[in-house]
Amino acid sequence: MVSADSERFPRRLRVLSPREYRCIYDEGRRTQTHWFVLFSRSNGLGYHRLGITVSRKVGRSVVRNRIKRLFREIFRRSRAEIPESSDFVVNARRGCAEAGYGLLRGEFLAAAQKACRKTDGRMNEEPGARAAPWL
Repeated sequence: MVSADSERFPRRLRVLSPREYRCIYDEGRRTQTHWFVLFSRSNGLGYHRLGITVSRKVGRSVVRNRIKRLFREIFRRSRAEIPESSDFVVNARRGCAEAGYGLLRGEFLAAAQKACRKTDGRMNEEPGARAAPWL
């Protein structure tokens, strides 16, 4: 059985401030999929964090909120499968609402693992050397 604490999405697991988003966009890695673009950056915190952006071009508020709920659920249930502690920002693309949970989950995990492999290949620093600059 899964504990209730592991099923939550607390504030500490969210990318919140515009400064944090900008840092991830500027210094992180970009991985494109058919349904979304995933930006990722090592954070040195020991846990993953998620930010989600869905522009009005994707759809009305009901559609945008559904997409955000889907990605929060995917992240919440899949974060143990992502190898390295990182910050992730998901930018949803048009048509993302038509994709189902299983398809989006598979693409998210593949993109996150690919981004972690890219980061591992280029990091020659000690662990924690790339700690988040906003801390």
